Amino acid sequence: MIGGQTIGAFVITYNEQAALPDCLESIKWADDLVIVDSHSEDRTVEIARRYTDRIIEREFTAHTDQTRFAFEQARGDWVLWLDADERLTQEACDEIRAHLERPGGPECDGFSFPRRTYFLDRWIMHSGWYPQRKLRMFRREVAQIVGPAPHPGASVPGRVVELEGDILHLSYPGGVLDMMRRSAWFAELAASERYEQGRRYSPLNLLLKPPLEVMKKFLLQRGFLDGLPGLCIAVGSAYYRFVREVRLWEIERGQAPPGMDEPL
Repeated sequence: MIGGQTIGAFVITYNEQAALPDCLESIKWADDLVIVDSHSEDRTVEIARRYTDRIIEREFTAHTDQTRFAFEQARGDWVLWLDADERLTQEACDEIRAHLERPGGPECDGFSFPRRTYFLDRWIMHSGWYPQRKLRMFRREVAQIVGPAPHPGASVPGRVVELEGDILHLSYPGGVLDMMRRSAWFAELAASERYEQGRRYSPLNLLLKPPLEVMKKFLLQRGFLDGLPGLCIAVGSAYYRFVREVRLWEIERGQAPPGMDEPL
């Protein structure tokens, strides 16, 4: 409890034994810590038990649904959300404490954090990847989990305070091939959702969006300052848009093979 306010936290997991310890260590101070696990086959649950007994096994349905379910299990006046490959810096924790301990409490419904991503042996500071603010702590009674696949987000009706302390994101541990596999999987999810929403394949999008994405990431968002990782990010983002549009074309024609499983 901080400033008379109780804090809940949640993480959804699947085979996260390598990343999970640092994630949970950074938020072990929460009053209530919930892990929603999708039947991991490694030591994820064993590791989680070192930090909490609130472990719920649940079949993975979709990112937004799974995240919303986890949020609904968390107990507290405020709820903090991290992915398993993220961790909260001490600076961010100190800022949270300072705001919650103010007389009368914080005059806001949520806190957003800049997220700093580690990719190909460096912290990415451009390419549209930083500060990449994320609303990850919010008043439980007013917050909602919203957003399309594969990237759900939180929404609150009132003011959001922008904190300076980072969320650290250790993304794509398998390097560029890991990035491409995950990009293809995310494109599959996005294409399916777009089709269900009534959106259809556009030849113009297929021709224009991938090269424009490279220009945006590498030039306008100064990805060139990130070196080779910046180029990989630009090309990977273009690849995602290319695959998403082609998959939409396949789905429309009933020619789409079964979607790929989530990359390990």
